[in-house]
Parts: sequence; C-alpha cells; structure tokens
Amino acid sequence: MPVMVPPLLKTLFRGFSGHCPRCGCGRVLHAYLRVVDRCSHCGEVLGHIRADDGPAYFTLFAVAHLVVPVALWVERGWAPPMLPFVAAAMVATAVLIAVLLPAFKGATVALMWRLRLRGDEHQGDGVPD
Repeated sequence: MPVMVPPLLKTLFRGFSGHCPRCGCGRVLHAYLRVVDRCSHCGEVLGHIRADDGPAYFTLFAVAHLVVPVALWVERGWAPPMLPFVAAAMVATAVLIAVLLPAFKGATVALMWRLRLRGDEHQGDGVPD
C-alpha cells in the first residue's frame, strides 16, 4: 500500500510542532534534539535523517530578526540603563533559542523526510566526468 504524503505546509507544520511528518501523531524528537528512530504511532523510520547545522542557522536567523528590532526600538524609545538592558536582551535571546531550536529541527527533519533526503547526499567535486 503506497504511503500518502501530506502537503508541504502540513508537513512543515507537523515537524515545527514536534510531530511525525507522516501521521502527525507521534513525536519527531526525543531528549530535546534527538530524532526518534521510528514514529511511535505509524512506524515511519526517521532516525536516518541528519539535519546537521540547518536548524541552528534557521533558529539564529529567526531570533536575530525578532530580538534586534525590538532591542533597537526599546533603546531608541526609552534609553534604559545599558547593563540591565543588555542582560535582558541576552536572556531573551537564550530563551528564544532554547524554545525555537527543537521546532526548527523538527521542521527541517520533516522537510527532509518530505523530499526523501537523508542528510548524507553529496554534490560532487565539480569536476566533469
């Protein structure tokens, strides 16, 4: 029986919310950032997918675009004392990274699953055969 592949946005949403990209019921991660070997609900094999550095780049990109504009707006509008302001910005950045990193890892794994990638593909050495 062929596997029904969900639409791309549904697959990404399932991964971002931490669920299996195929069924949406099982978990895609365990132990914070570890990809499960198999979905506990549908049995889909996910453990072979290697997301590597992609989720970290996506997370830093998103957090920087959230924190920097807010920090500039607060600094320009209210001119708070610098030490508490920088400390609060660092804490906010760390919390956002800790919350968003598993979400982006799940979304990356889901996208790679949807595209049937494993993470060990090679682009070649650029030399024609």
